[in-house]
Amino acid sequence: MKAKRLIVGTAVVLQLVCLLGMPSVGVAAPSPQESQFEIPVQLIGFPVLVVAVRLSNFVKKLAYSLNPRTYTSRTRRSLSLTAPPLDVAAVEKRLVAELGEHVCVFEEVCDKYAEHARKLSDSNHVLNWEEVFRGYDESPVKHKRNYLLSVFLGDIVASPGLCHQLGKRGRACVGNTPAKRTRSRGSRKFTSPEY
Repeated sequence: MKAKRLIVGTAVVLQLVCLLGMPSVGVAAPSPQESQFEIPVQLIGFPVLVVAVRLSNFVKKLAYSLNPRTYTSRTRRSLSLTAPPLDVAAVEKRLVAELGEHVCVFEEVCDKYAEHARKLSDSNHVLNWEEVFRGYDESPVKHKRNYLLSVFLGDIVASPGLCHQLGKRGRACVGNTPAKRTRSRGSRKFTSPEY
């Protein structure tokens, strides 16, 4: 917004300089006291145009360099290209060390939030907290922690492959995914996970 104001202000100043530099239209013939030497319009107009173009290019580059999204996008792109793939065995080992031997991941939940985070990686995204809490409430007491782990693992790491690899390694939670709805005789009913 500031850059646009600066460009408009520069354009107005340049127009005023051009208008003030032009001779009056009412003069028909030079008076004897005036010199016969007149400066050609190109000597004044061309340098003014060059200065205006350089100034506008400078303002564009300055606005681009001061925009914080310029650097955020570059940083995220460079991190995604240079980040090494996650070692699934190390991730599993860390999960077991932090949360115990009975830790598991809901593959569908993890995959869903990983895909959502991957699609919106160029902007700040917000979780649908109503959906997260609904799934948390519907999960059995002993798997509430694992449900939240699945949500945050998918959202933060944003790797559906990691979710599937953890499931293949035996860390998938057994049973129905929380918040999965089924129809029963025309009314909505939640299926209770069988663990």
